[in-house]
Amino acid sequence: MAGLNSIMDNSLSALFAAQAGLATTGHNIANANTPGYSRQEVLFAPRKASIMPYGSIGRGVEIQGVRRIQDEFLLNNVRIQKSRLENYAQTDATLYEIEAILGSVDNDHLGNAMTEFFSSWNSMAQPPITDSMRAAVVSSANSLITDFHAVNDSLDDLAGQIEVGIQAELTNLNRMLTEVGNMNVQIMAAESNGEPSNDLRDQRDLLITQISEIAEVSVLEREDGSKDIILAGRTMVARDSVTHFDATYRTKANDDGFEMVVVTADTLKDVTLSPGRLQGLLNSRDVQIKNVRDGLDGVARKLIEDVNALHTQGRTASSSGLVFFSGDSMHTIELNAAIAEDSSLVATGRTLAAGDNELALEIANLANVSSTGSGNQTVSDEYRTLLIEVASERSSFEFLVQNQQNVVAALETRMASISGVSLDEEGANMVRYQNSYNAAAKIISTVQEMYDALLRMV
Repeated sequence: MAGLNSIMDNSLSALFAAQAGLATTGHNIANANTPGYSRQEVLFAPRKASIMPYGSIGRGVEIQGVRRIQDEFLLNNVRIQKSRLENYAQTDATLYEIEAILGSVDNDHLGNAMTEFFSSWNSMAQPPITDSMRAAVVSSANSLITDFHAVNDSLDDLAGQIEVGIQAELTNLNRMLTEVGNMNVQIMAAESNGEPSNDLRDQRDLLITQISEIAEVSVLEREDGSKDIILAGRTMVARDSVTHFDATYRTKANDDGFEMVVVTADTLKDVTLSPGRLQGLLNSRDVQIKNVRDGLDGVARKLIEDVNALHTQGRTASSSGLVFFSGDSMHTIELNAAIAEDSSLVATGRTLAAGDNELALEIANLANVSSTGSGNQTVSDEYRTLLIEVASERSSFEFLVQNQQNVVAALETRMASISGVSLDEEGANMVRYQNSYNAAAKIISTVQEMYDALLRMV
């Protein structure tokens, strides 16, 4: 009887093992499309054998636990590369918006308005000079000023959208840091019996990966199962203790541009954030938009200075030495109010001689020659140079994004091969556990028949 009991016990252990395997396989299949889920497998080991005079007799199988298949080193590498990708992608998106505002090198509103402005002066330089020609100069100047202001307003709007994005990302960052702290508490409670809480750990790792997209993080796991979140050397989450960021931030210049320094709301200490979406937003506003704005301000300033330098030399029947433009940037550029009201004040020459168009011809020629010297760029050249720089910068970041996407995709493919659920593999496991269960059940049925035979012999 003892022998049959041992066989029955072995078979029951096989049944329980097959059940655990099938349950885990079903759990894997159910979560095949769950973001952040890591494949799980049951760990089996043979029970300690019974030592008999004639040798060792096995006592079946025992379940040692359910293991979560995860490569922490690879996961951390994925997070680092995703941080860089988000940084590049955000800057690339901003440059795309800037290109949309400015237009292309061959087709842009501001450049066309500048061409029309100089063309109107060129037309007036061809005798006979008429009032309608002067009116056309005033009209083209107003159109050019309107385009300058429109570009300035569009850049302001884009910078405002980025600021909204920065505040939203800081809010998301604080929320997710809090959630990681809460997950730490749940995991420590769930693992108090010594067994890992696989699903909760997956959820926490997904949160940390999402945090890393906002700003690159380091992770330190404690013996109690909790994870500390470290940003730029400062611990933001330690077990259930969470330090939040304040909405206040500032920029700090470095060799690569600017870094984002965020104030922690709890301790009022600064934290310099690492690459991620926040850093990309900051770079977009304080580097890309600023560079374009500075460039356009330079174009507007040169236009104002070059045209005024010539027009102040001119004379009309009722004026002399009038500046044509006022202001010193694309935001402040305006047409002289007197000229705007009376186009007859547009000067075409330095004398009152009939047909004196020398000045109009020189202003028209500013499209080709700078008034400050032949070695300097014209205002049109400066503007086209700016467009080319923006296009080149966009091309560079587009390449960086594509290259980084390939890096992330390769790492995620490796992650999927390790931690991802393969439905084909799980289907094979299901059949394997099913056959194991049926075989164990068959042994139990056989032992039952042997028991019946023994009872009939009594």
